[in-house]
Amino acid sequence: MLGELVEVVTKLFEFSDRLSQTEDRKRQKIEDYFSRIEQCLRDSAEQLNKGQVPHDKWAELQVYAEKLPKIIIDEIGEEKANELSRLLSRLLKITASNTPANKSYIESIEIAAGTFKGLVVTLSTGHRPPDAIPAQLQKRLIFSRRQIFGASLFMGGTSLAVTAGWLANQHIHMPPVKWKMVSFLSGNTKNLILSRAPKMISDRLKKMTDDRFIIDLDPTAQIQTEEILKKVSDGAIQCGYSGIYYNDERYKVLFFGCAIPFGLSPQEQSAWLLYKQKPDHELTFVQKIYSEKLNLNVIPFPVAATGGQMGGWFKEEVRDFRRLTMRIPGLGGEVLRKYFEFTIDKELPGGAISIDKIADELDKGTIQAAEWVGPYDDFQLGLHKVAKYYYYPGWWEPSTTFDMLVNKTAWENLPSIYQEIFKAACLETYTKILAEYDTKNSKKLQELRELEKSGRIKLVRFSDQILREAQGKTDELLKLYSSNTIFKEVYDEWNSFKNKIRKWSDLNKI
Repeated sequence: MLGELVEVVTKLFEFSDRLSQTEDRKRQKIEDYFSRIEQCLRDSAEQLNKGQVPHDKWAELQVYAEKLPKIIIDEIGEEKANELSRLLSRLLKITASNTPANKSYIESIEIAAGTFKGLVVTLSTGHRPPDAIPAQLQKRLIFSRRQIFGASLFMGGTSLAVTAGWLANQHIHMPPVKWKMVSFLSGNTKNLILSRAPKMISDRLKKMTDDRFIIDLDPTAQIQTEEILKKVSDGAIQCGYSGIYYNDERYKVLFFGCAIPFGLSPQEQSAWLLYKQKPDHELTFVQKIYSEKLNLNVIPFPVAATGGQMGGWFKEEVRDFRRLTMRIPGLGGEVLRKYFEFTIDKELPGGAISIDKIADELDKGTIQAAEWVGPYDDFQLGLHKVAKYYYYPGWWEPSTTFDMLVNKTAWENLPSIYQEIFKAACLETYTKILAEYDTKNSKKLQELRELEKSGRIKLVRFSDQILREAQGKTDELLKLYSSNTIFKEVYDEWNSFKNKIRKWSDLNKI
């Protein structure tokens, strides 16, 4: 609890100057509001001392938290007011879930009460007395030089600033947390760039929390994406590294968080994944699809992106773009199957071909074509050794994203500082993976050109006719799926976003 209290206190004191300068009547209203919170906290501590559970007081405090924006919105603005409301609600939620017959929280609750009393004094006098922040709390705010990311603590005058970097390293509000993670990629694909994301996340969290937030990854198990989604949603595991390749019709809408044929560029995709319909929403638009549209207890965090992809390896030159058997997942595979009479690998007797078996099956003739990502990873799989024609562009996956799926309940139980660290680690990993693909694919392209000179392979662009026809059929498929209300709602939002950002992208083309 104390970690969340520090965060709330910090934010409130940051605005104490502004609040104390409001006109008398409004300031008195804010003082009364904080005084009621103080008294409610003291009553809660008293009930706990008596061995009672203060359910009524926590319910009362929750009302105060919900009303907070209305009380201070004029002074600090809607966004900051809502942020404080969320922080206070989280503080109350964390504490309430641990209160039954638990006297260990009494000290923290009394500290919280004293803190709100300090706020009242600060507002009424226009300056903060030395004990505005209770001595108990000041005593607990001890940090070591070795653990600091960066901090500033100013106790003079009327300002208090404690940076998130400093707070992130205080063991007092960084309890040990251990999660379990699974991946859709097994150990025998360790040479692929994509396979590095889980360990990058796990190592980064461990380092940033001084070994207090540990995520254990089973490196041997290869679990299908649909099973990962279910296990995470059910809470069997806390998180899973996965791609959006599901057979269930309900989940087709999730492709908007992964890859749409002829869709967004890598840069546009990054903007889309961070897009919120309103700036003060806690979750992105894509994240909200899982819980609000599909009732999944899951929050996805993008952690890897391939950037632009190639169109795949073909054993023969493509003249009639029909009646082939190809290893290809996703909506691109559905376009080929439905409109170009392709047989895709998941329809074969043995089902979808595992990544490490693609080259073998292509060599044996089980399939006549296959796609994975791009030059670097494709060479790791040996695809250039079993097929001659390497087509581009990869119109079915112009910018593909892979996610860390997190159980929503586990996420909400994380201390807020862990949540921020986790989000930072995911974004950093996403950026690094994307940059590595661009860098290594560009280098591998030079090797491809040399192989082409020797006659070993041939780089071929899909004809304009094929691309026009494929784009038309993709639009037809998306409209067909839009008979589903949820799919249509998301498709319309995505299409609107695409049209707006594409105008900006086109404007900046050189």
